[in-house]
Amino acid sequence: MFEWKASQQLVVRRGAIRENMDSTKPSCFVYASDLHLAGAWTAKVVDELVSLVHQEQPSFVMLGGDLVDRKKALPLLLDCVSRLRRVCPVLAVPGNHDGWVGLERVRACVLEAGGVWLIDQPWSSSPPSDTVVPWSLQVDGVCSRASSEERRTFRILCAHYPSVFPKAIEAGYDLVLAGHLHGGQAVLHQSSRGLMYPGAWFFRWNGLVFEEQGCRMWVNRGANDTFPLRWNCPREVLVGLF
Repeated sequence: MFEWKASQQLVVRRGAIRENMDSTKPSCFVYASDLHLAGAWTAKVVDELVSLVHQEQPSFVMLGGDLVDRKKALPLLLDCVSRLRRVCPVLAVPGNHDGWVGLERVRACVLEAGGVWLIDQPWSSSPPSDTVVPWSLQVDGVCSRASSEERRTFRILCAHYPSVFPKAIEAGYDLVLAGHLHGGQAVLHQSSRGLMYPGAWFFRWNGLVFEEQGCRMWVNRGANDTFPLRWNCPREVLVGLF
């Protein structure tokens, strides 16, 4: 499948994050990384994401970095987070491209739209007073070891770089969400373990799912690209069911 400038439909990849889920009370979150908002044509990426979130009605949305490529796209990011925020909480971390634009500019944009900048503080939901999720959960944007109190919660690390996975295992996270690699953008072969080649020859984490020592990592192929050309590597967002 060939794709240029988000010409194909955004794919939804789903997965369960806990065993023994209560299927009578389905809940979910959305993780979207690598929006790479830039020119006017990338407004389509925002529309796709907002439409998907309205359809899924998640408990929260996580934006996993590389949100903008150019300063002129900051109003588009503001619009994106504002529209998503009307559905549910929006949590965000930066990526390397956001650093090139200016982390303070991107952070200010997210906060102005009502989002949570996870580098500043984690986000949590604890029943019964908060009914956003049906069990205690914490989302971090910075990898850190769990306190004695946090060990009783399901801990998610919302990251940009998959290379954080070994540290996240040591820190005791249950789930890591990452992007950055875009699946290599061109995939000639996918192994039975979900590794995608030729990218996996150069990047250890160029795959779909990794699991070690009770910690699982989902790597998102990204919602968009700076150089917007793909082959057999669909743009996607992740929907986690719990």
